[in-house]
Amino acid sequence: MRARRPLTFILLLCVAALTGACAEQGREPDESGSGKNKSTSPPLTWEGKEDVEEAMQRAARALNTVESKSAFREDSGTTTLAKGLSRTLTTQGRRPYTFDISCQASSAHTLTLTLMRGEAANEWDVECGDREADQFNIPAGTPFTARITPAGGQAEGIISWRLNTIGPEDVQDCTDDIAGCES
Repeated sequence: MRARRPLTFILLLCVAALTGACAEQGREPDESGSGKNKSTSPPLTWEGKEDVEEAMQRAARALNTVESKSAFREDSGTTTLAKGLSRTLTTQGRRPYTFDISCQASSAHTLTLTLMRGEAANEWDVECGDREADQFNIPAGTPFTARITPAGGQAEGIISWRLNTIGPEDVQDCTDDIAGCES
């Protein structure tokens, strides 16, 4: 009978190890290095406050990935997919600006962001769930409007954005994503 106890104990350890390994599938280490694991994809439905908080954290990480060291935050905000975005932003001074935007949703969405200034307008696709925010260069001067049409139905998700001033040396590619740049 004594020989069965160690065998039972070993069997229980094996089952526990296998169960733990199965639970870890589909997960990857947290980028903060805290040792905690987080799901890499958004939840299928947003059932509570925790889901929204996690989406806001993912959006903040995506915005942080594109923010330059010389950036100075002028304005920022968060809205829902259901409300959309319609915001006129002021770009004063001499330093160029970036308009950074991230979308996190419970299902795949592609949003159309329209940037407008005077008669100039340009449309851009923004994919929800990207790990890096979309960044648009805006020269200082005249105010501009950023618009995303509200999503229909029961669309769950958030849109987070930031308006930053940056150093001229940090402008990449096109200097005015509203007027556009010819290659």
